[in-house]
Amino acid sequence: MKKVSHDAQKFFDLRDFVLNVNSYEEAVKGFKWPRITKFNWAIDYFDVMAEGNDKTALIYADTNGNDKKVTFDEMRKRSNRVANFLNDLGLQKGDRVMLMMDTSVEIYELFLGIMKAGGAIIPASTLLSPADVSDRIVSGDVKFVVAHQKYVPRVDEAGEALYRLKGLICVKEPTESCECETKENVPCWVDYNDNSNYDESFESNFITFSSDILFLFFTSGTTSKPKLVMHPHHYPVGHLTTMYWLDLKPDDVHYNISSPGWAKFIWSSFIAPWNAGCTAFTLKYDQFDADKVLEAMDKYQITSLCAPLSVWKLFGSKDFTKYNFALKKMVSAGEPVNPEISKMAEDLTGIQLREGYGQTETTAMVATFPGMKTKPGSIGKVAPGYEVKILDAKLDEVAPGKDGQICSAIYPVKPLGLLTAYEDATRNKNIFKGGWYLTGDTAYQDEEGYIHFVGRVDDVFKSLDYRISPFEVESEIIENPAVLEVGVIPTVDDKNRIVPKAFIVLNDEYTANRKMALEIFRFIRDNMAPYKRPRSIEFMSEFPKTISAKVMRKDLRAYDEALKKENKTGEFEFFEKEFAKELNLRRRK
Repeated sequence: MKKVSHDAQKFFDLRDFVLNVNSYEEAVKGFKWPRITKFNWAIDYFDVMAEGNDKTALIYADTNGNDKKVTFDEMRKRSNRVANFLNDLGLQKGDRVMLMMDTSVEIYELFLGIMKAGGAIIPASTLLSPADVSDRIVSGDVKFVVAHQKYVPRVDEAGEALYRLKGLICVKEPTESCECETKENVPCWVDYNDNSNYDESFESNFITFSSDILFLFFTSGTTSKPKLVMHPHHYPVGHLTTMYWLDLKPDDVHYNISSPGWAKFIWSSFIAPWNAGCTAFTLKYDQFDADKVLEAMDKYQITSLCAPLSVWKLFGSKDFTKYNFALKKMVSAGEPVNPEISKMAEDLTGIQLREGYGQTETTAMVATFPGMKTKPGSIGKVAPGYEVKILDAKLDEVAPGKDGQICSAIYPVKPLGLLTAYEDATRNKNIFKGGWYLTGDTAYQDEEGYIHFVGRVDDVFKSLDYRISPFEVESEIIENPAVLEVGVIPTVDDKNRIVPKAFIVLNDEYTANRKMALEIFRFIRDNMAPYKRPRSIEFMSEFPKTISAKVMRKDLRAYDEALKKENKTGEFEFFEKEFAKELNLRRRK
C-alpha cells in the first residue's frame, strides 16, 4: 500500500475532523487550513484511499436503463492506464487538457488520469460552437482536446486554433467510428479506448506542488467575456467545506444534477463525494425528464441530492408517494430558493432543503450547514475556514441589515478553495483588494449572522428612485407554478423611464400566449410591491447561460436594447398596459 505523505496526512486529518464534527460551532472552532506544499489529490489521496477498496466509487446510468458500477480500486487502475496513455501521447506537466464530454465513466477516469499525468483540466460545455471551441483553445492555451464522438465535428471546425494542439482524443462507443481527416500540422484523432492497452500501475516522475494549476474554468459571470479562473492542486482540499455543506458520509450515494462543463459538477459530482469516500451517482440524459430522474433516484437508492431550483419546480408536480426513496439529505444552490419551494420540497420528501452559496472562483463559502436552522430568504452562515464580511465600496464593514458586497478575507490566511487568480491582470486588480477577495455579489447580514443574497453588484439598478434587485424580483415571480425560469433586467418604457422587464421560460405544460401573459401579470400585481413590478414580460424557450448555469443578463439586456433601437418588440413580448382593462377590473372586485 502506498505510504501517506506528510502533506497528504494533513488533508486526511482535516477530512476526518469534518466527517465527524457534531455541530456548526464545533466545525468553525476546529477548522484550520493546513499548510500543504506538495500534493496531488489523485495520487496522494485518492489512490491511497482507493487501493484494495472494493466499495462502489461511481454508479453511471442512462435513461435507457443501462448502468455501470466502478469500485474505488477499479477507478484507481483505470485512471492509471489513462495517465500512462496521456504521457505516451506527449502530455507534459502543465499541459492544458480541454474536455468536451457528456457525463460518463470516462470523464471520471480522465479527471484523475490528467491529474496524475500532470496536466491541467479545462471542462467545457457541450453546447460550444466551433467558434467558441476555437476561442477557448487559443485563450486557454489548450494542448489536448478530449471529446465524445458526437462533438468531434465541432472541434474539427475550430479552424487554425487546431494547429496549436499536441493531441486530439475521441471517446466513442464500440459501434462508433472516430475517423480522422488528415490535415497538415493538425494532430489526428486518437481512440480513447487505446488506453486499455496500458499498465494499470502508475509512477509519477515529477513533484506536484500544491500551487501548480489543476483546474481552469471559463466563466463569463453575467457581464463580461469569458475569463479563465485558475485553481491549484490544493483546490480539492478547499472542497472539504463543500463536503461539510452536503453533509456527505462514507455510506452515502450522492447525486448532483449538473453538467460536466460546469464547475458545480467538479464540486458536487466529483471532488466532494470522493473526499467523503462515498459513492457518486451520475445520470446521462439528452433532455431532463423529471419522471426518469425520480425513477433512477429510487432504483439506485440515492441518499443525498444536490439539485437547483428549476429541478425542484419540475419535481413539484410529481407523485413522490409511488417511489421508495432512500433520501436523507438535500441541498440546492445557484438559484434563489423561496420559502414556498423549500416547503414544497420538504412536504414531498420530509427532509429539509438547505441552501448554499459559492462561485466558480470558490468552494462552498456560505451555506445552511447540517443541524442549522433554516431561515427563510437566507443562504445561511459563513463556512468554516472562511472569513466573510459584507463590505461597502471603501471596504468598510456595513451594519447588519445594510446591503454591501460579499467579500472573503485572503489575509492573513487565504482559504484553499479560493482561486489563484484569473488569467487577466486587470480583473485581478478588481477582485483582490486590501486583503479581500471581492465576489461581485451583493447581500446583507442579519443580527444572527445569516446572510441574505441580493444580486450581482452590476445587476442591481434604480427604477423611479427605488433600488431593484433582479434576484429579489425573480424570487417572487418564480413562485408562480407556470414559471420554470425567470431573468429580470432594466429596460426603458414609452416615457423613457427605467423599469423592470421579466424574461420567462415556462414549464412544459404551459403555452406562451396572451392568456398566459395576463395570468402572469395578475400574479405579479397580486404578489409584488408596485415599485418592482415588471412592466413587460417576454416568454423565451431557453436562456443564454454561463458555464456555471447562471442567466446571462448582459445578453438579455443586449437583446432588449437591440429591439428598442429597431423600435420592435419580441415575438412573445407583452406589456402590462395592454391589459389595463382586465387588470383594473380585477382590482375593483
